Amino acid sequence: MSEHECVRAMLALAAAGALDPAESMRVERHANACQDCRRELDAWRTYAQGLRQLPQPSAPADLMERTRALILDQRAANERAVAAGRCGNDLMLGALAVFGWATGLTFWILARVFTGGVVSVPGANLVNGWTWFMLSTVVVWMTAATAAVMLGRGRQIRRVL
Repeated sequence: MSEHECVRAMLALAAAGALDPAESMRVERHANACQDCRRELDAWRTYAQGLRQLPQPSAPADLMERTRALILDQRAANERAVAAGRCGNDLMLGALAVFGWATGLTFWILARVFTGGVVSVPGANLVNGWTWFMLSTVVVWMTAATAAVMLGRGRQIRRVL
């Protein structure tokens, strides 16, 4: 970029008084030598002077307090929504646990009725109360672990969004 182009890009800032003294001197020296830049600098100074004469708007006195109150209200609403979501998740997990145990118990009773109380797999009676309890506990733990992993991934996704 040439010196002329560099100075031309700084003309509006020079007219507004936004340049440091060294850059202002650079612009003035170039404008004294270049008639096009002198005319443009004078036009920018006229604009800047006109803008300074316009009335300056002022913010309402209570704007800061109203904004702070809106932010706090929004934050409280978000916290309530998060708490409600957690409560809903807890209730859903509790209901699913009860449903799982009721389904397991029902299936155990039906298996005992239809098989006459004996389903033998190499040396173990699967419808025996103790064996059934151990197998169903392992299945429930595996299901809970899967649900925990899925819920954890859901939270990670929500954090990213």
